[in-house]
Amino acid sequence: MRHWVDTTTDEEARALDRGMWEMVGSKQPDGTFVAQAAGPAPEGGEFWYDALNRIKDDPDKRYAMARRHLPLPAAWREMAVSLRMKIRKARKAKTGYEAELRELHHLAAMSSYAGYGVIQRVPYARLAALDLSYDRVGCDHLSLLGVTDSKWMRELWGEADNHSTASELYEDMLAADIQRIKADEKQERDELSERLFGNLSREIAEESSSSASPPERRRRGIFGWLFGR
Repeated sequence: MRHWVDTTTDEEARALDRGMWEMVGSKQPDGTFVAQAAGPAPEGGEFWYDALNRIKDDPDKRYAMARRHLPLPAAWREMAVSLRMKIRKARKAKTGYEAELRELHHLAAMSSYAGYGVIQRVPYARLAALDLSYDRVGCDHLSLLGVTDSKWMRELWGEADNHSTASELYEDMLAADIQRIKADEKQERDELSERLFGNLSREIAEESSSSASPPERRRRGIFGWLFGR
Protein backbone atom coordinates (compact mmCIF):
# COMPACT_ATOMS: atom_id res chain seq x y z
CA MET A 1 0.00 0.00 0.00
CA ARG A 2 1.30 3.44 -0.93
CA HIS A 3 1.66 6.10 1.77
CA TRP A 4 2.22 9.87 1.71
CA VAL A 5 5.86 9.37 2.72
CA ASP A 6 6.31 7.47 -0.58
CA THR A 7 5.06 10.33 -2.79
CA THR A 8 7.54 12.09 -5.04
CA THR A 9 5.30 14.05 -7.46
CA ASP A 10 2.31 16.37 -7.19
CA GLU A 11 0.14 13.87 -9.06
CA GLU A 12 1.05 11.03 -6.71
CA ALA A 13 0.07 13.12 -3.70
CA ARG A 14 -3.15 14.20 -5.39
CA ALA A 15 -4.10 10.63 -6.32
CA LEU A 16 -3.44 9.40 -2.80
CA ASP A 17 -5.58 12.15 -1.28
CA ARG A 18 -8.42 11.52 -3.72
CA GLY A 19 -8.31 7.82 -3.01
CA MET A 20 -8.76 8.56 0.69
CA TRP A 21 -11.36 11.34 0.70
CA GLU A 22 -13.21 11.33 -2.63
CA MET A 23 -16.89 10.46 -2.14
CA VAL A 24 -17.97 7.32 -3.94
CA GLY A 25 -21.61 6.41 -4.32
CA SER A 26 -23.08 2.92 -4.34
CA LYS A 27 -26.57 1.47 -4.52
CA GLN A 28 -27.45 -0.77 -1.58
CA PRO A 29 -29.52 -3.99 -1.82
CA ASP A 30 -32.56 -2.14 -0.44
CA GLY A 31 -32.33 0.43 -3.22
CA THR A 32 -30.89 3.27 -1.14
CA PHE A 33 -27.97 5.29 -2.43
CA VAL A 34 -24.98 5.73 -0.10
CA ALA A 35 -21.99 8.01 -0.70
CA GLN A 36 -18.90 7.70 1.44
CA ALA A 37 -15.12 8.14 1.41
CA ALA A 38 -12.63 5.38 2.09
CA GLY A 39 -10.82 7.41 4.77
CA PRO A 40 -7.42 6.48 6.26
CA ALA A 41 -6.22 2.96 5.62
CA PRO A 42 -6.99 0.59 8.50
CA GLU A 43 -4.35 -1.18 10.57
CA GLY A 44 -5.10 -4.86 10.96
CA GLY A 45 -8.73 -4.27 10.12
CA GLU A 46 -9.34 -1.49 12.65
CA PHE A 47 -9.13 2.30 12.68
CA TRP A 48 -5.46 3.23 12.76
CA TYR A 49 -5.59 5.38 15.90
CA ASP A 50 -7.33 2.61 17.85
CA ALA A 51 -4.62 0.21 16.70
CA LEU A 52 -1.94 2.70 17.70
CA ASN A 53 -3.30 2.92 21.23
CA ARG A 54 -2.59 -0.80 21.62
CA ILE A 55 1.13 -0.26 21.01
CA LYS A 56 1.56 3.21 22.51
CA ASP A 57 4.13 1.98 25.07
CA ASP A 58 6.48 0.87 22.28
CA PRO A 59 7.98 4.05 20.80
CA ASP A 60 9.42 2.36 17.71
CA LYS A 61 6.14 0.68 16.70
CA ARG A 62 4.20 3.81 17.59
CA TYR A 63 6.51 5.92 15.44
CA ALA A 64 6.31 3.53 12.48
CA MET A 65 2.52 3.30 12.54
CA ALA A 66 2.07 7.05 12.87
CA ARG A 67 4.50 7.63 9.99
CA ARG A 68 2.34 5.47 7.72
CA HIS A 69 -0.53 7.88 8.35
CA LEU A 70 1.23 11.17 7.74
CA PRO A 71 0.26 13.91 7.10
CA LEU A 72 -2.83 13.50 9.29
CA PRO A 73 -2.48 15.95 12.21
CA ALA A 74 -2.61 13.17 14.80
CA ALA A 75 0.19 11.32 13.01
CA TRP A 76 2.61 14.25 13.38
CA ARG A 77 1.78 14.44 17.08
CA GLU A 78 2.18 10.72 17.66
CA MET A 79 5.56 10.65 15.95
CA ALA A 80 6.68 13.53 18.14
CA VAL A 81 5.47 11.72 21.27
CA SER A 82 7.39 8.61 20.24
CA LEU A 83 10.60 10.55 19.76
CA ARG A 84 10.19 12.30 23.11
CA MET A 85 9.81 8.91 24.79
CA LYS A 86 13.12 7.80 23.30
CA ILE A 87 14.85 11.08 24.19
CA ARG A 88 13.72 10.92 27.81
CA LYS A 89 14.90 7.33 28.07
CA ALA A 90 18.31 8.30 26.65
CA ARG A 91 18.64 11.29 28.95
CA LYS A 92 17.84 9.11 31.95
CA ALA A 93 20.46 6.58 30.84
CA LYS A 94 22.88 9.43 30.06
CA THR A 95 23.33 8.29 26.47
CA GLY A 96 23.20 10.25 23.23
CA TYR A 97 19.92 11.37 21.70
CA GLU A 98 20.88 13.99 19.13
CA ALA A 99 19.63 11.92 16.18
CA GLU A 100 16.16 11.65 17.74
CA LEU A 101 16.13 15.34 18.57
CA ARG A 102 17.07 16.29 15.01
CA GLU A 103 14.30 14.06 13.71
CA LEU A 104 11.85 15.75 16.07
CA HIS A 105 12.96 19.17 14.84
CA HIS A 106 12.71 18.13 11.20
CA LEU A 107 9.20 16.77 11.72
CA ALA A 108 8.11 19.99 13.37
CA ALA A 109 9.66 22.09 10.62
CA MET A 110 8.03 20.05 7.84
CA SER A 111 4.62 20.19 9.51
CA SER A 112 4.90 23.99 9.63
CA TYR A 113 4.70 24.21 5.82
CA ALA A 114 0.90 24.04 5.70
CA GLY A 115 -2.10 22.64 7.49
CA TYR A 116 -4.14 19.62 6.51
CA GLY A 117 -6.13 20.51 3.43
CA VAL A 118 -2.96 21.58 1.63
CA ILE A 119 0.01 19.59 2.88
CA GLN A 120 -1.39 16.18 1.90
CA ARG A 121 -1.29 17.28 -1.75
CA VAL A 122 2.35 18.29 -1.56
CA PRO A 123 4.68 15.32 -2.18
CA TYR A 124 6.64 14.24 0.86
CA ALA A 125 9.91 13.99 -1.09
CA ARG A 126 9.78 17.68 -2.00
CA LEU A 127 9.15 18.78 1.59
CA ALA A 128 11.78 16.44 2.99
CA ALA A 129 14.38 17.92 0.63
CA LEU A 130 13.89 21.51 1.83
CA ASP A 131 16.57 23.17 3.94
CA LEU A 132 14.83 23.23 7.31
CA SER A 133 17.88 23.16 9.53
CA TYR A 134 17.81 24.41 13.11
CA ASP A 135 19.77 27.56 12.27
CA ARG A 136 17.27 28.48 9.52
CA VAL A 137 14.01 27.57 11.26
CA GLY A 138 14.82 27.65 14.95
CA CYS A 139 12.22 26.23 17.30
CA ASP A 140 10.10 28.98 18.85
CA HIS A 141 7.53 29.21 16.01
CA LEU A 142 7.06 25.48 15.40
CA SER A 143 3.70 24.51 16.86
CA LEU A 144 4.55 20.80 17.10
CA LEU A 145 7.27 21.56 19.64
CA GLY A 146 6.82 22.24 23.32
CA VAL A 147 8.85 24.22 25.85
CA THR A 148 10.86 21.18 26.89
CA ASP A 149 11.68 20.33 23.27
CA SER A 150 13.05 23.83 22.73
CA LYS A 151 15.06 23.59 25.95
CA TRP A 152 16.70 20.36 24.80
CA MET A 153 17.54 21.90 21.42
CA ARG A 154 19.14 24.96 22.96
CA GLU A 155 21.15 22.74 25.29
CA LEU A 156 22.67 20.85 22.36
CA TRP A 157 22.76 23.44 19.59
CA GLY A 158 22.66 26.84 21.26
CA GLU A 159 20.45 29.71 20.14
CA ALA A 160 19.27 29.54 16.53
CA ASP A 161 20.13 32.32 14.10
CA ASN A 162 16.47 32.70 13.25
CA HIS A 163 13.04 31.52 14.36
CA SER A 164 10.59 30.96 11.52
CA THR A 165 8.40 28.33 9.83
CA ALA A 166 8.58 26.45 6.57
CA SER A 167 5.58 28.41 5.28
CA GLU A 168 7.45 31.68 5.83
CA LEU A 169 10.78 30.51 4.42
CA TYR A 170 9.17 28.99 1.33
CA GLU A 171 6.33 31.45 0.87
CA ASP A 172 6.48 31.49 -2.93
CA MET A 173 6.50 27.72 -3.19
CA LEU A 174 3.53 27.47 -0.84
CA ALA A 175 1.60 30.09 -2.83
CA ALA A 176 2.18 28.08 -6.02
CA ASP A 177 1.05 24.89 -4.28
CA ILE A 178 -2.12 26.52 -3.01
CA GLN A 179 -2.94 27.86 -6.49
CA ARG A 180 -2.34 24.43 -8.04
CA ILE A 181 -4.43 22.65 -5.41
CA LYS A 182 -7.33 25.06 -5.81
CA ALA A 183 -7.31 24.47 -9.57
CA ASP A 184 -7.22 20.69 -9.04
CA GLU A 185 -10.08 20.82 -6.56
CA LYS A 186 -12.20 22.90 -8.94
CA GLN A 187 -11.62 20.35 -11.69
CA GLU A 188 -12.59 17.55 -9.31
CA ARG A 189 -15.80 19.34 -8.28
CA ASP A 190 -16.68 19.83 -11.93
CA GLU A 191 -16.05 16.14 -12.63
CA LEU A 192 -18.23 15.16 -9.67
CA SER A 193 -21.05 17.44 -10.81
CA GLU A 194 -20.85 15.99 -14.30
CA ARG A 195 -21.12 12.46 -12.94
CA LEU A 196 -24.02 13.30 -10.63
CA PHE A 197 -26.01 15.27 -13.19
CA GLY A 198 -25.20 12.75 -15.90
CA ASN A 199 -26.59 9.96 -13.73
CA LEU A 200 -29.61 12.08 -12.84
CA SER A 201 -30.35 12.81 -16.51
CA ARG A 202 -30.20 9.13 -17.34
CA GLU A 203 -32.52 8.27 -14.44
CA ILE A 204 -35.05 10.91 -15.52
CA ALA A 205 -34.94 9.65 -19.11
CA GLU A 206 -35.41 6.04 -18.01
CA GLU A 207 -38.29 6.93 -15.68
CA SER A 208 -39.96 9.00 -18.40
CA SER A 209 -39.73 6.15 -20.89
CA SER A 210 -41.33 3.75 -18.41
CA SER A 211 -44.09 6.14 -17.25
CA ALA A 212 -46.76 4.02 -18.90
CA SER A 213 -45.78 0.98 -16.88
CA PRO A 214 -47.72 0.01 -13.71
CA PRO A 215 -46.44 2.00 -10.70
CA GLU A 216 -45.24 -1.09 -8.86
CA ARG A 217 -42.90 -1.94 -11.74
CA ARG A 218 -41.18 1.47 -11.97
CA ARG A 219 -37.51 1.65 -11.02
CA ARG A 220 -36.51 3.68 -8.06
CA GLY A 221 -34.68 6.77 -9.33
CA ILE A 222 -31.86 8.74 -7.84
CA PHE A 223 -34.27 10.84 -5.77
CA GLY A 224 -35.69 7.59 -4.42
CA TRP A 225 -32.19 6.51 -3.44
CA LEU A 226 -31.52 9.76 -1.68
CA PHE A 227 -34.90 10.29 0.02
CA GLY A 228 -36.27 6.78 0.30
CA ARG A 229 -39.18 7.33 -2.08
